[in-house]
Amino acid sequence: MIEAVMYFGIGFLLAALLGLVVIPLVHGRAVRLTMRRLEAATPLSMAEVLADKDQLRAEFAMSTRRLEMSVERLKIRTASQLSELSKKSDEINRLKAELGEKSIAIFALDAYDRAQRDKVRAGDGEFSVRTAAGLQRRTPAKVRAGAPALAKVAKAV
Repeated sequence: MIEAVMYFGIGFLLAALLGLVVIPLVHGRAVRLTMRRLEAATPLSMAEVLADKDQLRAEFAMSTRRLEMSVERLKIRTASQLSELSKKSDEINRLKAELGEKSIAIFALDAYDRAQRDKVRAGDGEFSVRTAAGLQRRTPAKVRAGAPALAKVAKAV
C-alpha cells in the first residue's frame, strides 16, 4: 500500500515538473500571437488612421445613397399605384352610373310592359264581350242562352 502511494507521489511530482517546463512555451506563443493581432489592428501611421476614417465615410455615404435610392423607388411605385387606383376608381364610378342608367331603363321598360299587358287584358275582355254579342246575333236561341256563361269564362281567362 505504501508502495502505491509512493508511485502516485512520484508520478504527481514528475507531471508537475513537466508542466513547469511546458507552461512557459505555451505562454510565450500566446503572447506572440496576441501581439501580432494587436499590431495588425492598430495603425502604424497617421496616414493609415486617415485612410481608415475615409473608408468609414465612404461606406457611410454608400449606405446613405442606397437608402436614398430605395426611398425614391418606393415613392415612384407609390405614385404609380395611386394613379392606377385613381383610374380604377373612375372606372368604378363610371360603371356605377351606367348601372343606374340601365336600372332606370329596366324599370321604365317593366312599367311599359305592365301597361301593355293591362291594355291587352282590357282588350281581351272587350273582345270577349264583343265576341259574345256577335255570337248572340248569329247563333240560334239555345246557344244564346250559354253566351253569358261564355263571357264569364272569357273574362276569367
